[in-house]
Amino acid sequence: MKIAAFGHYPIHRPLHGGQRRVAAIAAQARAADHVFRYVPVYSTRGYPDGSPDERKTAVSEALLARMHDPQRREDLHLAQTLAGDPLVERLLDDLRRFAPDAVQFEHPWLYPLFAEALACDPALRGAKLIYSAHNVEADLIDPRWRAEALALERDLVTRADLVIAVSTEDARVFDGWRDYGKRPCIVAPNGCWPPDLSAAPAAPLEGAFALVVGSAHPPNATGYWESFGEIPGFLSPGSRLAIAGGMNDLITGDDRFQRYQRMNAEFVATLGAVDEEVLSALLHHAKVICLPITEGGGTNLKTAEALMWRKPVVAMRPALRGYEEAEAMSGVYVADDPKQFRTLLRDAMTGTLVSRRTVAETARYGWPAQLAPMITRYESVLT
Repeated sequence: MKIAAFGHYPIHRPLHGGQRRVAAIAAQARAADHVFRYVPVYSTRGYPDGSPDERKTAVSEALLARMHDPQRREDLHLAQTLAGDPLVERLLDDLRRFAPDAVQFEHPWLYPLFAEALACDPALRGAKLIYSAHNVEADLIDPRWRAEALALERDLVTRADLVIAVSTEDARVFDGWRDYGKRPCIVAPNGCWPPDLSAAPAAPLEGAFALVVGSAHPPNATGYWESFGEIPGFLSPGSRLAIAGGMNDLITGDDRFQRYQRMNAEFVATLGAVDEEVLSALLHHAKVICLPITEGGGTNLKTAEALMWRKPVVAMRPALRGYEEAEAMSGVYVADDPKQFRTLLRDAMTGTLVSRRTVAETARYGWPAQLAPMITRYESVLT
C-alpha cells in the first residue's frame, strides 16, 4: 500500500511528542512493507533543523511573516497562508505522480489545501482519506479560534475513510461526529521506543534528582506550577528537581520563578532543550520521573516513556489519560491533588516508594505494540 502523509513539522530529528509519533508511524508502516512517504509543510523559523529533503517543502521565506503574524494561528491558518502559493501546485503534482492508495493527514491543518483535489482530481479521487489525530484539536485551542478549528477538524473527521485516535476518549468524540454506518475510529495510543536499560551513561547531574521533561507547550507550565508550587522546597535535603525541554523557558521566565530565584536555584536544575543522548542519561540516573500534567487532551508520550524506564513514577491523574491500567503497576503513584503529588514525590525520593516493574510488563507501551491497531487497519481501509 502506498501512503502519502502530510504534517506541519519535519521529523528528521524528532524532539517533541508530535514529531516522535509521526516518525514512529513512518517507521512502523515501512516495517510492515507499506510505502510511506511523509511530506512536511512547515516554518523554518520554528523548525530550523529539517533535512535537505524536508526543506524542499518548507514554507517560503516570503510567507513567514504572514505565517507568524500574532493575529493568526500558525497551524490553524497554515492553509490560508499558502493559498495560491506555487508550493501547493508542486505538492499536488508530486502527489499525482506518487499515485497513493491513501492520503493521511497528521493533524487537520493541511487538509484544506488538498480537499478539492482528493474529491475531484481524476488521479487522486480514488485515494482513501486517513485522519491521524493527535488530540481533539478544537478542545485545546484558544476560544477565539475554536469554532474555526472545530469546523475544519469536524469536516475531515466526517469525510475520512479511516480515523485514528490516541485515546478512547478522543475516539468517542470523533465517532459522535461521523455518519451512522461509518467504521468506528481505531485507537492507537502514544508510546516510545524501548530504552537501552543496560547502558551506563555518565550522570549529567550530581546528587539525587527527580526529572520532569516537557516542551514549550503552555499546559506543561500550568501543570508545573499547580503540581510543584513556586518553590519545590518539599524535596528531601540534597535532592533536586531537574527540568529538561522547552518548558524551561516558560518556567524560568515566569514571575513566580524569578520571585524566589535564589531558592529555586538551590532546588531546581533548569537544563533547557537537551539532545537524545543527554535525555537518555537523565532518564537513566533519575531517581523518580515526574508527570505534572493537569490538563490537555490526547495521550502523552512522556507517560509511556516514564513507564518503560521502570523507575518510580509520580503523576497527576490526567497524565494517565489513555494509560489508566498502568496505575495498577508497581512503582506508579498517582495523585489527585498537588498536596498528594508532593507527598508521593518526597516519599519516592527518600526510597519509601519503589518500583518493581518488569520489561515484559512495560513492553505494551512501546511503539510497535501501541501502533499495531493502526498498521493492521491500513490494508482493510482499501476494501
